[in-house]
Amino acid sequence: MRAAMIRRMSVLVLTAALAACGGNATVPENHFYRLEVTPPETPGKLLMPGVLEVDRLLAAGELTQRSIVYRHADNPHQLRAYHYRFWHEAPGTLLQAELVNYLRAAGAAGTVVTPEMRARPDFAVTGRVEKLERVIGGSNAGVIEMNLVLRRINDGTVLVAKTYTREFTPKDDGLTALVKGFSAAARDIFKAFVNDVAAKI
Repeated sequence: MRAAMIRRMSVLVLTAALAACGGNATVPENHFYRLEVTPPETPGKLLMPGVLEVDRLLAAGELTQRSIVYRHADNPHQLRAYHYRFWHEAPGTLLQAELVNYLRAAGAAGTVVTPEMRARPDFAVTGRVEKLERVIGGSNAGVIEMNLVLRRINDGTVLVAKTYTREFTPKDDGLTALVKGFSAAARDIFKAFVNDVAAKI
């Protein structure tokens, strides 16, 4: 009888201890971020009459995932990913959507579509996200790098094939400032891409 009572008391004490530990534990909250590239205020010159298709940008490794990537300035070869800090979509999809919006606002083509629309394109943009990362240490910079290729469909001519890289220093150390910096840098890349298209067509 006494042994049974001792066992019951031990169970109660253990349960209370576990409840106390669990009650004080806080689960980190997930945070999600999106790029918002400011489009041109007014359309420019129509560069590509017809349909321009923008494919999802390719990526590799950590950039295929939604976690925000960073590295230390003194170790550029090692990439790490934040826990609980995510893009709301994978970078290749994010940048595809922003590029489509930018090209439409710029009036660069008669119609700008994505492959899901199943239109018959006259031109196609493909590309690859090479870098979208925070650099911790030094100036705490952000770096974005992407390859963009414009091809004419009827004869397969590559009109533009270029790697665009931008580095910036966020206004503060917060991730919101970093994301705003990425958005501004992506806008600068898209503007340079449109200028390169204009020079080739």
